[in-house]
Amino acid sequence: MTMNRHIAAFLLAPLTVPLLMSVLVLQILLEVRSLYWFGLLIAAVVSYAGALLVGAPAYVVLRSRGWTALWLAPVVGSAVGVISALALVVIFPLVLERGILTPVLAMFGDGVQWGEVIMQTPIPRRS
Repeated sequence: MTMNRHIAAFLLAPLTVPLLMSVLVLQILLEVRSLYWFGLLIAAVVSYAGALLVGAPAYVVLRSRGWTALWLAPVVGSAVGVISALALVVIFPLVLERGILTPVLAMFGDGVQWGEVIMQTPIPRRS
C-alpha cells in the first residue's frame, strides 16, 4: 500500500502547478482561450518532466539515505520546481526559435503568432 501512495503522489503532485497557474497567472490569457490552454499544456509538461527527471532521482536518494522527515518533502519539491522553472526559461526560447512547437501552436493558436502582444482596451474609470 505504501508504494501505491508514492506512485499516486508522483502522478498528482505535478498537477498543482497547472492548477495554480490556471487560477492565478493565466487569467490574463482568458481573452485568448487557445493561449490559455496552451499555457496549461506547457505548465503540465514542464511539471511532469521536472518530477520525472529531477524529482524521482531526488526521491530515490532521500529514501536510500533514510531522510524521510515531513519537512524535507516540501523543501525538495520546491527546489525541483525552481530547477524545472529555470530549465523552462532556458530551453523554451530555444524551442520556439527552431519552430519545434509550430504544429502545437497551429492546434492551439487560432491564428495567433509567437511574439504577438495581447492588449486589452482599458476600462474607463467612473468618477
